[in-house]
Amino acid sequence: MSHPDTTTETRVMTPEKLALMVELLPTADSLRDIASILSVHLDVVRRASAPFLALMKLNGTHPQCGCGKDRFHPYGCADSRAKSWPADCLPGQTRAGTVVMLERRRVAVEMLTQGQRFCDVDRALGMHKGTAKYYLRYLTPDQLAKRERNQRERAAKPVRCAA
Repeated sequence: MSHPDTTTETRVMTPEKLALMVELLPTADSLRDIASILSVHLDVVRRASAPFLALMKLNGTHPQCGCGKDRFHPYGCADSRAKSWPADCLPGQTRAGTVVMLERRRVAVEMLTQGQRFCDVDRALGMHKGTAKYYLRYLTPDQLAKRERNQRERAAKPVRCAA
């Protein structure tokens, strides 16, 4: 008995399956979904859909992904991961890990908004050196402006040396 992925049936795109694939392209969320519906290998769907997707792109009818790129773009995104992950969890985290990560994010954002240095945030949260700078993406434009003001104020204060 052969493995299901190696049978000829999963490697062949019949005209009927090709027609169904073309109908599914505008509405399907991923090529994996199409491969599952058609019971063919993902590589077969990728190869067969490429010319149709190119035509759709030229005609301006290529569907958009939730992240703003063309749908079926490589390297996945939060939009495509979200459908297979529980709604109350961050991607790649358990429910308990999500609570910890969100609290760490809240504290890091608060410290960065106060104008703290990256090394101080790293040290306070027990993170690896240079990790705090990645939390800047969670700051709103108002928080970024407040951070810049606080950093300028801190830089203007004289430094006292213990001598």
